[in-house]
Amino acid sequence: MKITKTDYICMGVLAFIFAVLVFARLGNTYAPETGRDLSGEGREMVIDFGEYLTVDHMRVFLGNLEGRKVSLSAYNEVTKEWQVIKSDENIQSVFRWNEVHIGYYLRYLGIVCTSDSGSFNEIVFYSPEGDIITPVNTNAYPELFDEQDMVPEYFTYMDSTYFDEVYHARTAYEFIHKLNTYETTHPHFGKTLISIGIRMFGMNPFGWRFMTALFGIFSVIIMYLFAKAMFESTFIATITGSFITFETMHLNLSRIATLDIFIGTFILLMYLLMFLYIKEDTKFRKEYAAAKEYTGKKKKKTEDGGFYVIKGNQYIMLGMCGFVSGIAIATKWTGAYAVMGIAVIFIIHTLLYFPRGQVLKLFLFCVGVFVVLPLLIYSLSFAPAVSYKEFDNIFAKAIELSKNMYDYHSKLEATHPYSSRFYQWPIVAKPLLDSCERVKDGLVSGISCMGNPVICWAGIGATVFLALRTVIKKDGIALFLIISYFAQYLPWFGISRCTFIYHYFPSILFNILMLGYICKLLHDRFKWGKYVVVTFAAVNMVVFFLYYPVVAGWPAVPVEYGKALRLMKDWVLVY
Repeated sequence: MKITKTDYICMGVLAFIFAVLVFARLGNTYAPETGRDLSGEGREMVIDFGEYLTVDHMRVFLGNLEGRKVSLSAYNEVTKEWQVIKSDENIQSVFRWNEVHIGYYLRYLGIVCTSDSGSFNEIVFYSPEGDIITPVNTNAYPELFDEQDMVPEYFTYMDSTYFDEVYHARTAYEFIHKLNTYETTHPHFGKTLISIGIRMFGMNPFGWRFMTALFGIFSVIIMYLFAKAMFESTFIATITGSFITFETMHLNLSRIATLDIFIGTFILLMYLLMFLYIKEDTKFRKEYAAAKEYTGKKKKKTEDGGFYVIKGNQYIMLGMCGFVSGIAIATKWTGAYAVMGIAVIFIIHTLLYFPRGQVLKLFLFCVGVFVVLPLLIYSLSFAPAVSYKEFDNIFAKAIELSKNMYDYHSKLEATHPYSSRFYQWPIVAKPLLDSCERVKDGLVSGISCMGNPVICWAGIGATVFLALRTVIKKDGIALFLIISYFAQYLPWFGISRCTFIYHYFPSILFNILMLGYICKLLHDRFKWGKYVVVTFAAVNMVVFFLYYPVVAGWPAVPVEYGKALRLMKDWVLVY
């Protein structure tokens, strides 16, 4: 790639725009972090309000143990007995404000954790008028009443975990504190990345989302570089870069502490490295053919008596591709789908251009970087996981925990109101409503995971067009993109477990490149092509900003606005 000053400017502007979009109201930089361990004698607390008054409800910021059950009782000073208000009240979500209704006139409130153990980071009590009630004996439980100013006026993603953050952010926290690992349904490299943000900024929403936001920016840069390498045009690279900058699912996944933006970024980088390898290899083969040192058909020897097979920098590209493949699989098993696509592309190129009998060295090298290295990286990803079972070595640990993952996914029978099937994803038939919190009357803060309809719907046509171009024109770039797209998509055809639209995200990345390729063809072949390309990019950006409020959880969005964006019957963007 020849990266010019203009490329750096265009790439930098796109990355900056996305950084502003992704970091805007990403999450609070604070959350209750001191807490009380509710086990043993510490499982019982008596709260004294100093006088009799009505306690309407309490808010509890739960620590890292989910589903803690508590019993609430009021002390009767006449009978000298405790009267149970609620027994086995379930406080469910970790690192999130949970509300428990009390509605009782009392002075003394007894709280007993009926679970084996628990962890409360903060408790706040409220009167029926919504005023905070401060107990007179807060000094008995200082760690529960030292962060009262952090309680929000209303619950949103800004102050709490939402959707699968309750698993991944929690696990990242457990890695840091060497606690038993709760979430074991995916390899652990992605959660290790999340833990870096927590170490930097604390166990708060900004901290646990920081690394996903950063990788969202990285993916904009990688997409630009991919488009520049593939299309050799700063203008088309900028247009293609704008497609991912203003892609709604890309933004959504960059603002939540889950694994999907990590795996998407790694997959995109893997294919970029493979494309650079093929591009470099093809370039040198043409040069050798032109010099008549190697014709590709006859095994004509060079002056030193050997055959040209591969140059050193190409080994570097393959090695880097293998390394990224390893960290992709160590993030999520879906990285293996991408590796299969890489393998198909590599094998096709090798069979077409390499002389038979000259690939042994290359084969052995690829076994090392695409099999041995990824397995090593995958095994090492389990190092932070703490299990009740002791393991002799990291490989035994990786094997055992991988078996547990397989059992979980193969036997999963869970249902979800916003789950969707693979055939619904390209048409964005059913977005995933991650969160929707009522702020005030008629106003909500909602977060929906959905692809930008402009990209996804146009992507269907782009896929068909490039498939035909592959067959009719024998177009190598079209073939590369078709394989890349379906490598991420086809495996889901046979998956019966509960799936969601975000599983389509890696395929959307290659839809973007497909659209970039069509933009190049239009721009290069027709005088009016540039205007069509710019118009399409503008329409994509306008639609992005129309949906931005309900994708990014913008505060105080009118419910009617969210309903007006509903283009299909299963689009529940707010409620």
